[in-house]
Amino acid sequence: MEESKHPVERFFKKTTKYHYYFFTLLFLTKIPIFWHILSLIFISPPMNYDCGGENGTNKCPCDNPNWDKSVFTKTIQIKYGIYCDTQWMLSFIQSMLYVGSLFGALIFGILADKYGRLSMFMMTCLIISVSGVLAAYMSTAPTFIAMRCIEGAGIGGAIVTSYVLLVEYCGLGYREMVTALYHVPINVSHMTLAGVSYLIRDSDILQLAISLPVFLCLALWCMIMESPKWLLDENKLDKASAILEKIAKFNNTPTENIRRELEIYATAQANLQLEKISFWHIFYHRRMTINFFCMAFIYFVCGMGYYGVSQYIGHMSGNIHANVALSGALLIPGTLIATYLLQKFGRRSFLMVTNFLSGTFMIIVILIPESANVARILTACMGCTFFFMSFIIVFLYGVELFPTAIRNSVLGILSVMSRVGQIVAPPINSLPPIVSGATFGLLAIIGGFLCIFLPETKNTELPSTLEETTNLPRN
Repeated sequence: MEESKHPVERFFKKTTKYHYYFFTLLFLTKIPIFWHILSLIFISPPMNYDCGGENGTNKCPCDNPNWDKSVFTKTIQIKYGIYCDTQWMLSFIQSMLYVGSLFGALIFGILADKYGRLSMFMMTCLIISVSGVLAAYMSTAPTFIAMRCIEGAGIGGAIVTSYVLLVEYCGLGYREMVTALYHVPINVSHMTLAGVSYLIRDSDILQLAISLPVFLCLALWCMIMESPKWLLDENKLDKASAILEKIAKFNNTPTENIRRELEIYATAQANLQLEKISFWHIFYHRRMTINFFCMAFIYFVCGMGYYGVSQYIGHMSGNIHANVALSGALLIPGTLIATYLLQKFGRRSFLMVTNFLSGTFMIIVILIPESANVARILTACMGCTFFFMSFIIVFLYGVELFPTAIRNSVLGILSVMSRVGQIVAPPINSLPPIVSGATFGLLAIIGGFLCIFLPETKNTELPSTLEETTNLPRN
C-alpha cells in the first residue's frame, strides 16, 4: 500500500491508544441516539380496542374505545385518541421524524463543513435530548409531532457529523474495518430498544428513558477533539498541529516533526492555488454528477429498506418485542460479516450483491403464505440484515467519493435522500403486505444495477481535491 500524501492520514496510519479511546466513546453515543429512530414501533404498536355491544373489535365508528392494555399500558393511540378516522396520524408521526432528520442531515452537514465536525455533533446531541424529553410532556398530537420533527433534525445531523468525524480519524489501512464496526452499536441499539420497551410499557416513560441518556453524550465536548484533517484542509494549521501533538503525547510518541510536516503540506497546497469549492461544483464534472445521482438513489433505497422492513417486521403477527429483538440480533452477525468482506472485496461489487440479496429476500417474503409466520419473519429479518449491510457499505462509499471541502455537505445531502426513503417507508407499510414487500424488493434490485456506474474506492486515500475525486479508478 502506497504512503499517504496527506500528513494527517500518515499520522493515523496505525491504530493507537487514543484511537481506542476515541472510537469507544463515539461508538457508545450511537446506542441512545438510534433508540429514537425506531422508538415509534413501541410507543405506537398495533393496538386492539372494542366498543362493546355488537360492534366487535377494532370496528369503526367507535365513540368510546376500550383499549386492550394487556401488553402496553399507554401508547400514542391511547394518549391522543388515534384510531378509526385518525389512524393515518401514526404513519404521519413517524414520517415527520424523518422529515426532521432530512433537514437536520442537510443543515448540519453544511454547517459541519464550515464550523467543524465535533461542535455540530454536540449541537445535535443537545437537540435530541431536549426535544426528546419535551415530547413526553406534549398534551396534544400536533405539539408531539412538532417535537418529534425537531428530534429528527438532531438525529439526522448527529448521524452525518459523527460519521465523518470518525472517518477522518481513520488511517487508510483500517478505515473500512472501523467504519463497519461503527454500526455494531446501532445493532445493539436496535436489539436493546426491545428490552427497554419490555421493561417500560408506558409510552411517556419510555420516551424519557431513551432521551435522558443522550445528555451524557454532551460530555464528549471535553473528552475528544476536532478532526485535524478538516482543520488542516481549512488552513487552520495551528489548531491541527496542537491536536496532533496532544494525541502524540497521549500515545507517548514523538512530537518534533508534526508541525513541520503540516507546514510542508500546507505550503504545497497553497502553491497549487486550489479553487475554493462548494457542493455545486459536483455538477461541473460529468463523472461526479453520475456518482452523486447513483449514490442518491442507493441512499434512498437503503433508508427506505432498512427502516421500512424493520417496521414491516414489527407489524407481523407474534410477540412484538421478540420480533424486533430477533431482527436486531441478526444484524450483528451481518455487520461482522460486512466488516470482514469489506476488507476482501471492492465497494462497488459488494454493494451490488447486498442490494440484490436484500431485494430478493423481500420478494421471497411475499411468496411465503401467512400461515408460515416463523418462516416469513426469518426471511424478512434476512432482508433487513442485507439492507443494513448495504447501509454500512454506502456510508463509507459516499465519504470516499467526494473531497474534504464538501464531504460533509455531500454526505448531508445524500443522507437527505436516505431520510426521504424513511419518510415514504411508513406509507408503504400501510399498503397491503404483498405490495409493500414487493416495493422494498424491486427498488433494492434497481439500486444494485446502478452500482455498475460507480468507480471503485477501495485502497484509495480520502480525496482532498476535485482532481483526485474525478481520477478515482473505474476498476
